[in-house]
Amino acid sequence: MGRSLFALWLSSSPTGGATLRTIPHDGSAAIPTAGIIFEDGGIIELVENSAQPDGLGLLMRMGRKSVAARRVVHGRRSYIPPHLTPSLRRALRLPQNSSPIISTADLFAKLLALARTFTDLAEDSCSLLIGFVFATWVSDCLPAPINLGLWSPVAVDAARILLFLSCFCRQSLTLSGTSAQDLGLLPPELHATLLIFRPSLGRRMREMLSTCGWPGFYAARGGNFSPFLGCVALATDSPLGDRKVEPMIEVAVPPSKRVLPVLDERAQRELASEFLPQMLEYRFRHVGAAVRVGSVDADVSAGSTALIAGLGACFSDEPELRDRQVALWRDQSEQDARCADPRVPVIEALWARCHERDRERLHVAELATDVNAILSLSGRLLLSDRMVGSLLNALGFRTSKLDRHGRGIKLDSPIRRLIHQLAKLHGVPSAETLFHGCAECARQQIIET
Repeated sequence: MGRSLFALWLSSSPTGGATLRTIPHDGSAAIPTAGIIFEDGGIIELVENSAQPDGLGLLMRMGRKSVAARRVVHGRRSYIPPHLTPSLRRALRLPQNSSPIISTADLFAKLLALARTFTDLAEDSCSLLIGFVFATWVSDCLPAPINLGLWSPVAVDAARILLFLSCFCRQSLTLSGTSAQDLGLLPPELHATLLIFRPSLGRRMREMLSTCGWPGFYAARGGNFSPFLGCVALATDSPLGDRKVEPMIEVAVPPSKRVLPVLDERAQRELASEFLPQMLEYRFRHVGAAVRVGSVDADVSAGSTALIAGLGACFSDEPELRDRQVALWRDQSEQDARCADPRVPVIEALWARCHERDRERLHVAELATDVNAILSLSGRLLLSDRMVGSLLNALGFRTSKLDRHGRGIKLDSPIRRLIHQLAKLHGVPSAETLFHGCAECARQQIIET
């Protein structure tokens, strides 16, 4: 890099009046960017600059010195913010600058406390959310994506968590009903964290999501081929259940049982204003560890997925916090996929009930009791009646009001046939034992023979 450039850099304070070079040495055009990490340790990040018509600027960091400007120069090239449409700019959350932090563990504890306050999730689920937040700030230099899947039958609960995450994630964009065509409109320079509420999950959308976060892989966007190095969080009304979009950590969001604090636009701005600058400082401190993810301690990375190794790099300076987060994520990512799928215990309970003599209908509340009895044996998260009803709908059962005891399903021949088909498809353990006198079991036996 040119000595004259860094003489300017290292002699200026973060808020000093040093004049940055605005014309590159070789006279080439300025390069639009939303963030770059250079081999020499220099970092450029997109920030908010209210003095500019589009509200965008760049923050360049080298060591402990920072300079903010509309145009910055590294080596023999100059960089400017990407062009964003006014509507996209309004939707994008950015920090104005970086601000000091005590430690990664202290910042994590503060965000975890906020997650407990603004959501009604269990402690482990809150920790997973905050782990995802930290991962978004180094996602562009990890070997594999760290994405998040939220599922909840209550739209307001899932939407609230996405809005909460938008206050802390890197370059967050809250979207709804998004399709592959919509994602293709995003500028290729942007490394946004996409927080998508009830996306349109067609084939093309799933294919595009499967490429997100993988360095070195390109997808067609806006007529060009470019990588997408941001993170993705999806909120759906039932588990995604698609291995194409893995690796993804799934969190069940039960209906809230208490009145939660207001999280309106003003509250979101206040949270973002306080914590985005601290998260940016976290990024400046940790991109080096993320780039060197292969050097994470052997006891963390050996025998684990790239996702686990990447998460370990996010907390490389806090061994206790790192080990706790890695343990949480490993439990979710390495357990048997069939056992992790909440639809399996629902099908298992349906299988048992549909073989009861003279059983003609089944209430959702009754089924939920059976499902939670199965889940409690393995110490897994229990499901509310409403969540079980959402899983029934996702499996193809349409519930209706049966009587004064609530909604449920009628166990007629088509429903019993569907239960048997699903039990076979999902490998439900109890489905290996066929029931004498059951027409569907006999049919299944004939098919197998």
